[in-house]
Amino acid sequence: MAAQLGVSRGTVRVAYQRLIDEQFAVGAGAAGTRVAKCPSPSSSPLWSPDVPPLPELFHTYGTPPLPFQMGVPSQDAFPFKLWSRVVARAARRAAAAPVGYPDPRGDPQLRKEIAAYVGIARGLRCSPAQVFVAAGYSGALGLAVRALQVVGSRALIEDPSFPITRKALDLSGITVTAVPVDAEGLDVASGVQSARGAALAIVTPGQHAPLGMTMSLTRRLALLAWARRSDAWIIEDDYLSELQLTGRA
Repeated sequence: MAAQLGVSRGTVRVAYQRLIDEQFAVGAGAAGTRVAKCPSPSSSPLWSPDVPPLPELFHTYGTPPLPFQMGVPSQDAFPFKLWSRVVARAARRAAAAPVGYPDPRGDPQLRKEIAAYVGIARGLRCSPAQVFVAAGYSGALGLAVRALQVVGSRALIEDPSFPITRKALDLSGITVTAVPVDAEGLDVASGVQSARGAALAIVTPGQHAPLGMTMSLTRRLALLAWARRSDAWIIEDDYLSELQLTGRA
């Protein structure tokens, strides 16, 4: 198992010991380790026999449905063995590092690599000190609206849009105006008319979430012109930028 997962034998022993401690497995010496027997059923039922069984509606038939969630990688294509080796190597390095609180902005080496990557891929000149690594999209958006001092203002978002965007803005006290999209992306003219005084626009110009179209150059220039006139901010959710396989967005 250690060779299959790409980890040390000691790691496997610790995992087995945890299973034994939790009574999920039983050690049998030279005979190996086996799954523990289920505990004997309770002598008294935990439910009343007068309660009718669940209707057939709740029974599961056939194979489970496919997970059509956004942002979920393909398990059959994920390099689990390579990932296990990388995680084990990172864990060994972390164990040898001095104990202390990590940088809240993210690992310095990771931020350095991100700054170098966006310079090559997006032509953005920034230093590692300007890069912040958040735990997820919602947390990053919350940090951004506080840093831009737009809490309590009005924001434009795409309709439809990523559901977490609206929730994160609602938590920040920002009034949301949903602007329709078409084949060219966000309808900037419609958004400007319906939300005068907006201080922020959140867009996915590279690949709209969830419809997938790319915002046209005309719309992008119109959005930039609006931001200059209104002294407003634009937050670009550049998700999937690494997967633009047919050209740059």
